Order: sequence, then C-alpha cells, then structure tokens
Amino acid sequence: MSDNIQLSVVLGMLGIFSIAGSIGNALVLYIYSRKRDITTSSLFILTLAGTDFLTSMIIIPYNIIVLHLNYRLQYELACKVYMFLITCNVPFSAFIMVAIAFDRFFCICHPFLHAITIPRAKIIVLTMGLFACLLGIITSMCYGIVPFIDSTDVNSTVNGVSNASLEITATVNYSITNAVKMAPGNNTASNELAGMCFPSNDIFDISFTNIYQKIYAGFYLLSFLVVFVLYGLIYRSIHIRRAQKARRKRASLFPSSPTEYSGADTQLTILNGNDNDSNEPEQRKFRKKTIGIKEKVLYANIRTAAMLFIVTIVFLFAFLPAWLMAHDLMTYNMVVFYMYFIYNVANPVIYAFMNNSFREDLKMLYKRIFQIM
Repeated sequence: MSDNIQLSVVLGMLGIFSIAGSIGNALVLYIYSRKRDITTSSLFILTLAGTDFLTSMIIIPYNIIVLHLNYRLQYELACKVYMFLITCNVPFSAFIMVAIAFDRFFCICHPFLHAITIPRAKIIVLTMGLFACLLGIITSMCYGIVPFIDSTDVNSTVNGVSNASLEITATVNYSITNAVKMAPGNNTASNELAGMCFPSNDIFDISFTNIYQKIYAGFYLLSFLVVFVLYGLIYRSIHIRRAQKARRKRASLFPSSPTEYSGADTQLTILNGNDNDSNEPEQRKFRKKTIGIKEKVLYANIRTAAMLFIVTIVFLFAFLPAWLMAHDLMTYNMVVFYMYFIYNVANPVIYAFMNNSFREDLKMLYKRIFQIM
C-alpha cells in the first residue's frame, strides 16, 4: 500500500474515530454525571470519558490537520500545542488505569480499609492530570519549527536536529523521525523540512532528551506491570473467597453436630437472657440478610472490576503497537500505528455491553429523544 493510500485510510479512520468517540463519550458523561450515588469508580469513569471526549473533539481533528499538512505547521505555537496535546493525554489515561486498579484492589481485597474515598480520588485525578500536563510541556519544549537552512549550514544544523529527533514520546512523531533519517546532508531534502514541526535541541540538549524519552517510555511499561499485578491480586482474593464460601456451604449441609450454632448466635442468646430457641430463627435470618448484603456489594465491585479491567486491557493493547513502532521494535505501518485512537471510541461500547445500569439509562435516553422527535 502506497504512502498516499495509507494516509487517506488513516485520515478517514481518524475522522470516524472522532465522530464516534465524541458521541459515545458525550453519552457516558451525560449518564454518569446524572447519577446520584457517585462512587470512586464512577468518578474515574467520568474522568476517562472526559479525557476521551476531549481527545475525540480536539486532539484527533488536530491530528488530522497535522497529517494532512505533513507536519508543516509553520508556527512555533501550533507545533508546541500539538506536541503537548498528543503527549499528555496518553500518560494521563495510563495513570487513570493504575488508579482504577488500586481502587478496585482496595474495594475487593480490603473493603473495610476505605483507602480511596471520593475526596482522595479527586485529589489523585488532579495530581495525575498536573503531572501529565508537565510531561506534555516538557515534550513540547523538545520540538520546534524547522527554519529554512542556508546551504553553508546544512550539515551542522540538520545533523544536530537529526540527533535530537530520537523517539522521544512513543507517539505520532515516528513519521517525522523517519523523514530526518532519509535526508541528512542533502541540501534539497533538508530545506524541504522547513516549516515542519520537528524535534529540536534549542531548549534542551541531547543528553536531557535521551534521558527524558526513556523515562516517558518507562511510564507505559510501569503502568502495564502495576495494573497486571493488582488485577492478579484481585483475582487471587476472589478465588480464595469463593473457596471459603464453598467450604462454608459444605459445612452447613453436613454439620458436625445437629446442635451446632455459631458463636454470634450464642452470644446474642446469652445477652438477651433467653435460654430457649425462640429468637434463633430471627437471628439466623438477620445474619443471612447481612451476609447477603455484603455478598451483593462484593459481587457489584467484582462486576465493576471486570468491566474496568477490560477497559484497561483495550487501552494497553491498543497503544502497544504504536509504542513498539516508535521504538523500532516493530515494522512501521501507518494504519496500524494510528489505530491506538480506537481506545477513545471503545469505552462507551464496553460500558454498554458490561454495565446493565448504563444500558438501561441509555435505553431511557433514547426513548426520550424519540418522544421529543
């Protein structure tokens, strides 16, 4: 497939992602923002939906324009804003995935600890957002517009820029980096880069850029590992609880003694000063109701964890090919590279399939829309 055909496919694909992502995430924001009982998981879902909505509405269209112009943005501010946008939303989404994994871990494995409350979750989101913005600012300062190069300075200037290009952000700068590799020392090709948004060492030197690109890339790997470890611990906790429940069920079906009662029943009987068994059915009924409520909450947390785990898996594997290509670990394909934006479209679909409440709210919203029409 020629480069022009690939570019046309990518532009069309991104256009579809932008429209579908804007509509889908707008629905998620509308439905979850109207819920009265906001939980930590709801807050994180709203944050993800807000990030995906902004990506679909602003970043993807911006990216379409930049690709159409072949990165010739001409203006320094447009270049830096572009690099800021495409390099702060991805780590922010990764950080949210880690926060979700910690939230589900504490809800399921340590339900009485209350480690992540609503106020703490808001602080976590704000902190991660500021840190992601910091990463975006640093990246934007590593880029600039390539000026027209005089023939006497071609080799020194272009070689300096080429060395600084590297693979700084594991994002869409792969095409720009390759453009430099094909053109060092070529006066005509070098001047063809004039006006392009391109890696620059005007603010930061090459050694800083080398270190920073490794740190930036490391955040993806670290997030990947932390998420899988936490969900592994969650699975282990669920497996242990199911085994304990199965043992209790077997014990209740085959008690060691017909007069065997729990310690809680005995204590309640003594405290009430009752030596007969008149209150025993009520006590057992109360205990069963309490256990039922706890199990209902646990299962709700498990269902939410399963849904958010799927969201995390989609994010990690959608971004993985682009990350590998940007680090020369996988053969570059433009269409596959830009498929990572599909993540911004996928979440509303996942919620619709795995969240009964969201699905019912969506049906009600559609009914209202059709009634108005």
